[in-house]
Amino acid sequence: MKCVQTMVALALAGMMGQAAAAGPGYLGDLVGRNVSINNTLDGFGTLIDDVYGFDVGSFTSEAIATSVKVSLQFDSASTPVYDISNFAIRLENANGIRYASDDTFNALGALELSAVLAPSVVGAPGFYRFVVSGTTAGSAGGIYAGALSATPVPEPKDWMLVLAGIGLVGLMVERVKRRVI
Repeated sequence: MKCVQTMVALALAGMMGQAAAAGPGYLGDLVGRNVSINNTLDGFGTLIDDVYGFDVGSFTSEAIATSVKVSLQFDSASTPVYDISNFAIRLENANGIRYASDDTFNALGALELSAVLAPSVVGAPGFYRFVVSGTTAGSAGGIYAGALSATPVPEPKDWMLVLAGIGLVGLMVERVKRRVI
């Protein structure tokens, strides 16, 4: 049974792409990174409450998360070998305030969520948690895999600077046109 479990875990890690896979724990500053997560839990009826901690650095960021459970069934057994019941994910701050949660699978069999998170600042760091919960329902346990990422979202003042710069360039081009004519 351990051989099958190891092979499934290796296959899942290979599907996650170039990012390194991480188990529950602190992931560091998530901005600009795509972190693959996964965990294999042994035993039927084991409660899952895996916490992945992270912060979003010094810019306003959007955290995007997705997770899938893996259901494996061999032969004609009525109970899958690996499965998770009551599978859910949530994104919350260090104080437990929930920003987003999902327990409904999309057409691809995944849970997804996203939220705009406040940045880390001196005196009030923006530390957050991605929590995977459920109960193992397979005869050997449960397996899940997913990805976390955060992309910077420009602040309104940054957009205003960009627009002002474009306006100034436009004025300069117009001035040059008038001189040439």
